[in-house]
This record gives sequence, structure tokens and C-alpha cells, in this order.
Amino acid sequence: MSQIENNKFLEIALEQVPRLLGQLNRNPSSRSYGSFDRAYWHYRTNDISCARYQEAILTLALLYCCDFEGNDYYRDEKILEWVRASLRFTVGLQRRNGSVDEWYINEGSYVATAFLAVAIGKVLLLFRANKISFSEEAIVVNFLEKTAEFLANNKETTVMNQVSGAILALATVGYLCNKKGFLTFADELLTEFLSKQNQEGWWSEYGGPDIGYLSLTVNYLEKYIKLTGSDRVVNSILKAKTFIQTFINPDLTAGGEYMSRNTEYIIPSTSLPYLGAVRPVNLDDRYLCYILYNWIETGLEIEPQTIEFNAGEDYFSNSSLLRVINNCYFLVVNGAKGGSFRLYIGGHVYYDSGLEITFETKKFSTGVLDSANEVIFQSGELKISGFAKVIKEPLMKTRIAIIFKLWQLVLGRVSFAQRLTKKILRPLMISYSSHSSIGFKRIFQYQFNKVIVTDIVSGVAKNDIMFGVKASYSAVPSSKYAPVPEIDHRLLSPEIEEKEENGAYIIERIFSFGQ
Repeated sequence: MSQIENNKFLEIALEQVPRLLGQLNRNPSSRSYGSFDRAYWHYRTNDISCARYQEAILTLALLYCCDFEGNDYYRDEKILEWVRASLRFTVGLQRRNGSVDEWYINEGSYVATAFLAVAIGKVLLLFRANKISFSEEAIVVNFLEKTAEFLANNKETTVMNQVSGAILALATVGYLCNKKGFLTFADELLTEFLSKQNQEGWWSEYGGPDIGYLSLTVNYLEKYIKLTGSDRVVNSILKAKTFIQTFINPDLTAGGEYMSRNTEYIIPSTSLPYLGAVRPVNLDDRYLCYILYNWIETGLEIEPQTIEFNAGEDYFSNSSLLRVINNCYFLVVNGAKGGSFRLYIGGHVYYDSGLEITFETKKFSTGVLDSANEVIFQSGELKISGFAKVIKEPLMKTRIAIIFKLWQLVLGRVSFAQRLTKKILRPLMISYSSHSSIGFKRIFQYQFNKVIVTDIVSGVAKNDIMFGVKASYSAVPSSKYAPVPEIDHRLLSPEIEEKEENGAYIIERIFSFGQ
């Protein structure tokens, strides 16, 4: 008889298990038996097996160990064999310095090392709690100790969700291996991490808040409490939870193009027991392997909860975020992203990720995160001014790929080269640092039943400007999922007035409700 019945978290996770198993190499005589990277072992288009795919081992371990309604995988010996095979394969992915690779050979990935250590550590904890024997446990323990040594000797300052994973990884390895040094380092890293929480409740993700990654941080901090019994992170979790709840949209997406990294999902936890619009079925195969276990872990503890939307006007000066909710509409704007916004009324939505401008054969966007934007708020009005940025979309070319792989093959093992490569790739692929000569202003004026958005751009012709576009150009792998079809009959249609005045082009959009 199952112990847990009728939990939606568990139900939607179970639906995706066949797809998850399809990512796993289940051929016992294969050299890559146990790999979850289908592009590596099946399509043979990747030259490495991405280590983060191996986080899927925890999903299988939970299915084997936990009895709940519909779980046909409970105590299934084939599942257990695949868990053991995957652990053996994972150990072989480790580099001499203790790290593992996510995207390319000799990457020395901080995030992959931290997050994989968390998942594998939890698998060993489940094995011990359920008295499951594993003849090669000592080898896995040694793998975990080496990951902890790598994390203790490296640092991450730009992407803070990765640090929360490293804290949990160090604490988990310290607990499993009875190594007080790792526990002490986890505690010290936690102190530094908590000091970096913005007073609004978020940690920086490339310079601003992002809801999806903040929900992941909350998830890791919760697990830290469960592992250590410490109450040091309770208040930080509450502050983060309040911030996240503020930016869950009426269609149950969370954040989106108005946040720093454009994610729209919520990773569930007992603090955030929400299904959200982006569910495992919406994820690509990569992120299904990475994070499916979170829906199972949450479902084993709590039922999904309903999200409450509280009316009011809230402005967050540190992040330049504005949210307005009343009986007519739901409006959210990020001044630091050029006034990127979403507007909801009933079952309809209007997306705007900033102006997209064609100028001198190049494409520009005003919706790029930039702390240098001038943002002025007073109740009922938000004004933003700044400069458009060149849209960067650096696609890999064969010649560049060959040069890059040779560099990594020859020099990638050297820690200095690893750090230099990351330093070059991050601004190239993800963040924007320079601005153009194209200045813009965007003004929001809002009343109870009306929102007016005015854009002013100088030196650009009418036909060279696009607006009302939902788009993001940063290389964020867990964004751009499609939880809700972006089709015309779901979109709001404003009144639009366009004119030229004093050498500037002016676009005014008027959204009227309840008249």
C-alpha cells in the first residue's frame, strides 16, 4: 500500500520518468553504461558526457526508495542496478583537480561540481538510510571528497545560486565523510553568502535578481537546514520567499524577461510549494535530468499550494522593479532592464522586452540589464532613460570550435587557463557591458484603469523600431521554455500613437480597462 496518495508534484514527476530513462544508457556492455547524456552516448555528437546530467541519479534513487501512489519503480531491482551503474560512470568523469565538466572538456565547472556533489551525496544518504549495499561506496565517497576539496579551493562571486549549492555540497560531504574541515568551510562560506543577500531578498545573478535561480537558492538553503539543523538561514529564506511571491505572474510563470536571467520557472520546495506554469513536461531533456528530483522531494513532504496575489503598488529601489496590482490589471516593470514589462488583464497578456532597433545594419535592444540606467519613480509614474545595447548572439562556428577545443585539450587542465577561459566567455556569452550612442527614454503612467507607455528615441527611423516583443538574447540555458503559447488571441492590443517631434520618434501605447 502506498504511503503518499494524490499529490500533484509526484504525479507530474512520474509522467516524465519514461523520458528521463530514455536519456540513460542502459546497455550493460557499453563503455558509457550509466551516462544520462544521450547526445554523448547515443547521438555521439558531444565529445564529453555532461556531468550535470548525472544529477538524474538522485531521481532514480528516490523512485527506488520512496513508496507513493503510482510509483511502479519502488524497490525495482532494475532501477537499483541503473543507479549503481550511473554512480560508477559518474566517478569516471572527475578531473584530477576534483572538478567535473558541464559544457566543454577541461572546463573545471564550479556549478557542475557543486550541484552534482549535492545529488550524489543525497543518493549515498538514501542508500545508508535504506540499508542498501553498494560495493563501490568507498570510491564514490572518495569522489565526493575530491569535489569538496575543489570547491574549498575555488570561488564564485558572480552567480550566487551556485554558491548556495557549494555550501550544501561541502556540508553534505563533511557529514557523509565525517570531515569537520568541510563542515567548517561550509559554515564560513555560508556567512559570506548571507552577507551578500540584498535587503529586498535576492542574491545577484549577473547583476540583478532572477526568480528561477532564486527559487533554486531557496531550495538548497532548505536542504541545508534539514541536513544540519541550523536555523541561520531561516530569515534569509523568508525574505527570498516574499520577493519571489511578489513576482509570480497571473499565468503562474515566475519572472521572465524583466528579470536578470529571463527564467520563468519556480523550483518547488516546502517554502515554495507551487506548481508554476513551467513544469517538468516543459523542460528540455537537459534540465529534466538536472532538476526533476525536486518535484519528487517536495511532493514527499507537502501538497501544492495556491498562490495569493495581493493588490497594491510596490517599488523596489535596489533592483528598480515596480509591481502594480488592482482589480483591472497586473503590471510589472524593471527599470534596470530599460523598462521591460508585462501587463496582464484577465486571461490576456502584453509582453515587452524593450525596444529592438535596427541601426547601421546592426540590431540593438534597450531591454538589457544595466545599472547605469537612470530610473525615477514616484507613485503613478516610472521614468527610465539609458542607451541601447548591441544584440549579441555569438553562435559557434566550425573554425572557432576547433580552435577552442584544441585550447582546452592542450591547456584546459591548467587552473589559470580554466579561470581565463571563464573570464572571457562570461561577458561574451551572457552579460553586456558597453552601450551605443542610441539614447532612449521610456515613461510609464498608470492609473486605476489605464496604463500609458511612452517611448522616445532620437536619430532612428520609424521602420527601424520594433516594440511589444517577448525576447531575450543572453545565453541562459534554463530560459526560453514555452509554458503558455505566445499566440495572438492571448495578447492585449493597445491603442498606439506614433509621431516625430524635435528630431525624436515617439511611440505611445495606451491600455484602458473597465470602460
